[in-house]
Amino acid sequence: MLGYIIYGEGPKRPALDELTVAGGNFIALRMGLENRPNGPLALYRARQGARMLREAGVRSAIFPVDFPYTALFIRQGILPVDTLPLRRAMAAPLTRRRLEAAGFQPTQAVVAVSGERAVREVTECAKALALSYRYVLLSVRGGEIFARDLRREYGISLLLEPSPDQLDRADALVMFAPRQDLKLDNPILYTLYPGGEAGRGRLPLCLPAEAAVQTETNCDREQLTAALYAMGAIPLETLLAEIPG
Repeated sequence: MLGYIIYGEGPKRPALDELTVAGGNFIALRMGLENRPNGPLALYRARQGARMLREAGVRSAIFPVDFPYTALFIRQGILPVDTLPLRRAMAAPLTRRRLEAAGFQPTQAVVAVSGERAVREVTECAKALALSYRYVLLSVRGGEIFARDLRREYGISLLLEPSPDQLDRADALVMFAPRQDLKLDNPILYTLYPGGEAGRGRLPLCLPAEAAVQTETNCDREQLTAALYAMGAIPLETLLAEIPG
């Protein structure tokens, strides 16, 4: 079960209840704003709230923006909802959309995918792009078996072990792990690894308006978007439609 932390006006003593937002069911922890959020009593209540969530079986929750107890909750075993799986699922279709909008032709565009190993998220992205574009570069360890299977099943060939210069010259670069040897000035760039969401290659997440009106003003809507997608409450196609072209 996922948690949903509400930090706002109301009783300061933490309390649990059930909450439904946009078709997703959560265990909600309600905490009142503290005049001295770093004071002993406020910290005691925060630890109590984290313990209540943990005892309810929650290990991941939607956190408020600028929540003063994020580090404390993490130490207590309650983590913010991870948005990275959703960003990675959106990478291939958004790359196609941006290439089309920029006028790149499927027979001319050069698309690159880079990661550490040929894990499922990386190969699914590479496959989706290879089905649409002739020139796809794949820079991962252990990609030979995947490339051979792709060629046997679809007649598609990938360029394996591209050089840094080839990756730098790609029209679109999707990265699943950081690299220090690239310029990262490709026309289209997505950096899909922990910490990558802070730079130029950030892939945005947009909560549909009908769901957004059900949330508090300080709710982290990107975390909520990822949670609703993971629950199956909002399909990928709906979330893709929310992102500006």
